[in-house]
Amino acid sequence: MKVRLWLFAWMMIAVGGGAAMAEPPLLATAPMQLAMGVLPQSSPLMVVGTVFRDCSDCPEMVVMPQGAYIMGAPPGEEEQEGVPVRQRGRALPQHKVFISDAFAVSRYEITVGEFTRFVTATGRQMDGCWLSVNGEWKLLEDRNWRLPGYGQTDRDPVVCVSWDDAKAYVDWLSGAMKQQYRLLSESEWEFVARTGTLTARPWGAAIGRNFTSCAGCGSRWDSQRPAPTGSFSVNRFGLYDMLGNVAEWVDDCWHENYQDAPRDGSSWTGGACEFRVFRGGSWIDPPRTVRSAQRDRDTPQLRSAFLGFRIARNIEP
Repeated sequence: MKVRLWLFAWMMIAVGGGAAMAEPPLLATAPMQLAMGVLPQSSPLMVVGTVFRDCSDCPEMVVMPQGAYIMGAPPGEEEQEGVPVRQRGRALPQHKVFISDAFAVSRYEITVGEFTRFVTATGRQMDGCWLSVNGEWKLLEDRNWRLPGYGQTDRDPVVCVSWDDAKAYVDWLSGAMKQQYRLLSESEWEFVARTGTLTARPWGAAIGRNFTSCAGCGSRWDSQRPAPTGSFSVNRFGLYDMLGNVAEWVDDCWHENYQDAPRDGSSWTGGACEFRVFRGGSWIDPPRTVRSAQRDRDTPQLRSAFLGFRIARNIEP
């Protein structure tokens, strides 16, 4: 049974006497109320916008819609935002991406409390973290995800976790819950961050005030630390903190631009895999970095006080 979505209609057309599936329309600006549609599987709970958990202390997941969108920075955005010349072009060329697989995304960035469960179960050691000290980035061996340089509660987004750590987490959770958890692909990440918008940010072109935490976003956490998860407004797909707060690892290997990028929502696993992609900007970054199209990279072993992650879960027919 095909997914039935109010926002995304797949239209059948006749071609040469046979039936063919037309391209889905581009995702229009989504309304504030989430669309509801039955996903191709038996659970009555798995409708678009549903929030669920696979266990009492598992991350809350939100079922995502499907559709097509334009990925990348529109003409002039990087110049208008003041992106350094050497960093321009990373989100080009713009291209259409089709998201057709059913999946859910964690409602919040993975929290300290959720990550604690993983570390307790596995005994994983993760000492050492890069912090900004008097404006200079330094690797401090006595800092880690438990002690990132500021006070935390279980509700705070976990930081000082590498791409390798994030992959270990989803592998552990998949085994524990007998479900396929994973990092988002880069194109999935931008799809659920944009929520149908074409502006630099889902709330509009300007950074505004108090939409998120960054170095100039107008929040009380700016440049000091990440905000506790859920401190800002939810986006139109039911997710919090997609931009700013902490930057988020995604699954893909790094490429300098989108030439020959996948168009089906899958991870781009070929290329410079000695670097992995992170998205969204963070509490310590300037507003030009807090954009739907912004992308950057580092080594999969890097742990930093500005880097965390969120996760996806496949929904099988």
